[in-house]
Amino acid sequence: MNVNNSLKIYNNLTQSDAKIRTSMERLSSGLKVNRAADDAAGKAISEAMKAQIRGLETSNRNIRDGLSLLDTAESGMGLIIDPNLARMRELTLQAANGTLTADDRKMIQTELDAIKSSIDDIANNTEFNTKKVLSPPTQFTPGESQSTAIDIVFFIDDSGTMAEEISLVNAGINSFAENLSQYGNVNIGTVSVNTSKPGTLSALNNDPKQVSDYISTHHQSEGGLINVYDQLVDFAPTGEKASDLGYRSNSKKIFVILTDTYDEASNHATRETVAQTLTSNNIQSYLFGINFYGGDASAQNQFQSDDAYTFVNQIYKPQTAADVADNISPGLTDAIIRDAELIEEAIEPIDLQIGPNSGHLLRIDLYDCRSEAIGLTDIRVEDYSSAMKTLDQIDQARELMSHRRTIYGAYTNRLEHALRFSENYQLNLTTSESRIGDADIPKEAQSLAQNQVLLQSAQAMLSQSMKQSEAVLMLLK
Repeated sequence: MNVNNSLKIYNNLTQSDAKIRTSMERLSSGLKVNRAADDAAGKAISEAMKAQIRGLETSNRNIRDGLSLLDTAESGMGLIIDPNLARMRELTLQAANGTLTADDRKMIQTELDAIKSSIDDIANNTEFNTKKVLSPPTQFTPGESQSTAIDIVFFIDDSGTMAEEISLVNAGINSFAENLSQYGNVNIGTVSVNTSKPGTLSALNNDPKQVSDYISTHHQSEGGLINVYDQLVDFAPTGEKASDLGYRSNSKKIFVILTDTYDEASNHATRETVAQTLTSNNIQSYLFGINFYGGDASAQNQFQSDDAYTFVNQIYKPQTAADVADNISPGLTDAIIRDAELIEEAIEPIDLQIGPNSGHLLRIDLYDCRSEAIGLTDIRVEDYSSAMKTLDQIDQARELMSHRRTIYGAYTNRLEHALRFSENYQLNLTTSESRIGDADIPKEAQSLAQNQVLLQSAQAMLSQSMKQSEAVLMLLK
């Protein structure tokens, strides 16, 4: 009977001791669930919640970084809009006033060029964590996937007034042909627009060396007039001489005019005829005004006005002889590659991880805000007409930049909403996890005190039980 009692007392003592150890472990760690055995389901739920909470902490930091990036980009855009574009608009309106002299407009032109460079400096130097946010790099794949056939025809002014520039033109086109050949299915041909050199042309082909050799041997400067209008119409795909060039039926057609004069020895074509021809044949055209600002400004054969070639898509105007080759290649080369879509070009966006799980992304599109990219391609104010064209470019650039700034404002609002939601989500999830995993300190303290009393009582009763056993043994003696 005494042995039985002793075993019961010992069992109660062991249980109280185990409960004390559990309470002390919970009180010392602050956790109700210290191991899976304490609460298997609760432990699994608690660990999943902890992972979500830590993920939310990281995503909150990501969102704040994204907001900082947007603030950096928007501030750069703001500086481009005001004071730079605003000042350019003021200067252009001032230059359009008839009270100014040519020297006054030159001074205005100098400041306009400086502001344009300032815009490029802002775009190139606005960075966040070394990432350029206003002049982001483009990704492209040349040639391999290009299936569109491109036929490019150079209409070359090799008349007497081009004696000084023709060698530079040849060098530029040679480099152009070599550089463009890497982008795939491109054929290049040449046509002389010199009336004294009828029939001087190189049929369309994809051999850069053949093009270069023909230019070097046939497109040399000679006296004579030019008839660019007639040649553009006659050598268009619907023209009477189209078969001499050998267009491909499915090709994209591009015309490049290289000349230093707008004197026309036209027999049948007018500016309107040329414009209709280019439009109906869907021809992309470029003008390369070789001697636009060089030489004698009063000479009749200098290329002094855009009006003669209003039908072209873009005009290049190298200001010095040294600029000629570079403006053809890489300048003109890059424009044709872009416009003819010879490359798959895209500005890589930034993906922000704004949540704790896969797929919680916000994609921020980056924009190239350099002067050329926002449409400030030809800022000139020599006269009222050119000033008005410049004003149109500036207004379009301001509208574009304002639109982009609005988009970034919307991104900022969205990120701020996401941050508030994420912080609230984290708070609620932390509270929920605490209910499952955290120890109830008052309850555990009470349990510890209770079990300590029970342990002491059990120890005392075990001692009494052992004394009874000793008394029995004394009787047996």
